[in-house]
Amino acid sequence: MKLPGLLYWQCRKLFLKCAQFEEYRRLSDFCNPQEELGFLVEDIVQEKTRSALVDSFLSLLADADETGDVFLVFVKALQDNCHQGKDLLNDLNKLYTEIQEFMKKSKSGQLPKTSSPQKLFNSILNIDFIDQETKVIEALDWEKLPHKTAAFLVHGEKNFGQGTLVTRLLQLQPLQNGLARPPIAVEVSKMFDIFDIWNKVAEKLGLLKETASLSQEEIKESIFDFLQSQNLIFIFYEKVMEEESGSKQLPVFWYKLIQDFWQPVVEKANHQETYLVMFLIDNEGRVCQSGVPLAEEVNHPQYPNIPLCLPPAKKFTRVHLIQWLRTAVNDRVVDQGLCVDTLGAKSKDGVPELVYQKICEAYGCSWKGDWQND
Repeated sequence: MKLPGLLYWQCRKLFLKCAQFEEYRRLSDFCNPQEELGFLVEDIVQEKTRSALVDSFLSLLADADETGDVFLVFVKALQDNCHQGKDLLNDLNKLYTEIQEFMKKSKSGQLPKTSSPQKLFNSILNIDFIDQETKVIEALDWEKLPHKTAAFLVHGEKNFGQGTLVTRLLQLQPLQNGLARPPIAVEVSKMFDIFDIWNKVAEKLGLLKETASLSQEEIKESIFDFLQSQNLIFIFYEKVMEEESGSKQLPVFWYKLIQDFWQPVVEKANHQETYLVMFLIDNEGRVCQSGVPLAEEVNHPQYPNIPLCLPPAKKFTRVHLIQWLRTAVNDRVVDQGLCVDTLGAKSKDGVPELVYQKICEAYGCSWKGDWQND
């Protein structure tokens, strides 16, 4: 049985602290002598890292039976063999109780059911964001524009679903046609030098060799070669910082990225049939106030050399949630087990990331996130 997202991550967090997950052999030796867990041993994967071992074992537990009882048995075994302090033992006790409550609700039919986690994920992508999507569709209308190049700033406050919005935009038909490779996604949170961008792009494109580095001109030429046969989509994003001071320099780096990476590529690109697209993802809503050059409309004289500023991501309203739920029920993706008012209350009045998580938790599956996990 699949645990809902919150329980899954609680399991993962605590399992990483348990000595049984230090290595494959120790986990195997822990399960083997126990009657109700011994059958798992032959399927435990010999992963190279502790986190990978935890992830693969959680997947194994989820698939072990339909009732989910094995989860309870395993956590109880960890409790009985916990020698790493009272804090971890208390956390394991709480986890056991929460899994037990979830299993009771699941077995009694109190949990609503979805036709498919993948269908649920695809359906969730359609909650609002219509204003942003409309602007992107307009910018990709090559029959009305003299180029097939586009650049966008996707922005909003923390946890407002910017990454999920990009995942939705990547599914637009123009970007799907001829797409031969995944988007080239680069985290820029800790970058200070534009050469880091060029090197990371070269790495993502598979251009770097162990014995030699490439010049910017060589990387650009390779980009132009790729564009002759396939779309190229760049995604540059920042990680959300717990402390606001963690990325104060980032808007300045966005400016460098636009001026010293994007514009040199755009100015010499000569593709005819494919799309060259860039998404800048601002997860804290600071770029628009930073002086970074942006276009408000696609007819701006400097667009697409500078990004088109999309409408900011906002909270989902009650109307948005009602409209989504009605469509999802009609499409038989979900039943009517969700209460829109409760969903809004549990998501701080419609914060997108919290809405996604609460919907998925209600249906006993994990929120998949954005393009990185799709």
